Amino acid sequence: MRKKVFAASILAASLAASTYLTPAFAGEGETFRMIVEEPRFMDPNRVDDGAIVIQSQLFEPLAKIRNDGTLVYLQASSIERSKDGLTWTIKLKPENKWSNGDPVTAKDWEYSLKRILDPNTASGNAQFLTEIKGAKAYNAGETKDAATVQIKAVDDHTLVIETERVAPSFLAKLALPYITPVPQAVVEKWGERWTLPEHIVSNGPYKLVSRVNDQSIEMNVNPFYAGRKPAIDTIRMTVASGDICEAQLRAYEAEEIDFATCIPIQDIQRVRQDATLAKELITNLDSGTWWVQYDNSHAPWDNKDVRQALSLAIDRNALSSVVSDGTAAVAKTIVPPGIPGANEDDAIKGNVDTARELLAKAGYPNGAGFPPFTLTVRDSASQPIVAQLLQQMWSENLGINATINVMELKAFAAWVNARKSAPYDIITALWVSDYVDPENWYGDLITDDYRNSHFKNEDFASLIKKAKVATDETQRIETYRQANKILEEQQPMSALYRETSLWLVKPYVKNLQPDTTLRLYPIRDTEIVR
Repeated sequence: MRKKVFAASILAASLAASTYLTPAFAGEGETFRMIVEEPRFMDPNRVDDGAIVIQSQLFEPLAKIRNDGTLVYLQASSIERSKDGLTWTIKLKPENKWSNGDPVTAKDWEYSLKRILDPNTASGNAQFLTEIKGAKAYNAGETKDAATVQIKAVDDHTLVIETERVAPSFLAKLALPYITPVPQAVVEKWGERWTLPEHIVSNGPYKLVSRVNDQSIEMNVNPFYAGRKPAIDTIRMTVASGDICEAQLRAYEAEEIDFATCIPIQDIQRVRQDATLAKELITNLDSGTWWVQYDNSHAPWDNKDVRQALSLAIDRNALSSVVSDGTAAVAKTIVPPGIPGANEDDAIKGNVDTARELLAKAGYPNGAGFPPFTLTVRDSASQPIVAQLLQQMWSENLGINATINVMELKAFAAWVNARKSAPYDIITALWVSDYVDPENWYGDLITDDYRNSHFKNEDFASLIKKAKVATDETQRIETYRQANKILEEQQPMSALYRETSLWLVKPYVKNLQPDTTLRLYPIRDTEIVR
């Protein structure tokens, strides 16, 4: 799971549907212009969140999962799991080619996946492959023999992978844009210099033609790409200097780019009130949740009634109206809609009166005798304001008083990580989907206790254990649904809101469809129609 300690707002929720226009109506030779941040890596085996927007145009994974949850094959023609759930057989499309015309083979895929796991690569994406048999030991440096990792090219178009355990979520990880091939021959010939424009070859819809560090990146259509030919011939990316949101808005208003992925908070109202810009503004809902989290390991937070009381005393509409100048959306449940197993109908029911009754039931009528506590938050992403509102709501509605502790982001992250063995009271936290599978939430976040909530519930743990090894998909999702009911009823954390990202898209740009979970906007199917 990609560890985003407290990630920034992501690109999510689909654009309003556009009527598809055939390439005959699209302008040939068009250039799509945008602004990006300087990538840390151009090597797809090391790519991180900041560069995935760039790399996803150049390199293509085995498959992708659509916003509606359906699987679409890209480089693969099929992915099959054995009856015992331990062996995955991947058939590659024989027509796949690198941008230099060489075939993309299963050997390239074997080399690439093992390269991601190689500790010398230091790839953050190795975490998505550790379910493979032998992967953890190899990635940890316990063995230097890559042959112990059970990834094998059987022939040019067949890749076989064995996992340590039944891992139904592995399919979603294979469909991640971070899991792509690299050309073994090119990498071995040029070493670290293989990603330079004069050397790099890619298997995606575009190829890199130029890059000036801290200035620009340009791509043209990959002539050997086996998929549908892109309608846009060239992608021209300008690297932002300074704040990327400010740079994008300036360039967008100056007609220098066709698409902006964020708007500075101080400009949101102006954009909304501008007759032209308001028509080009699109709101996208994140696949993530901000919440308040209790230390479930000690009193009073080990009492479900207390947790429910604090949750029901929160006015989420008031909170969302102040976050990012009113662009946030109310979150009813911890796990967001769109993740299998999630159900907003499971949200606890009640109001402030119910909250007071629950607090009294827990032994604190009107807050009497409730111990002083501290709400610790980071110093960014509107969290100091959120903390003040929570403090006010809990005081007015329940008669309990919170002390606010605001910490610098890096210090806050280190402090939270240290809470594995040290007690605390309440924090605010964010989780954003890493991959499209419920295990990323119910397993990685809750059961594995990544945020140190110290939540323990035998029924919940039993259901998650069962779901993690289920081979019947219908049964697996139903098990997660049952777990979701327990999660919402127990309230180890209380959902607050979901952030949204604001886009500006020129009216001549058509079919720019984002990935709602993985904050991508593949340009392959985008068109410019003037």
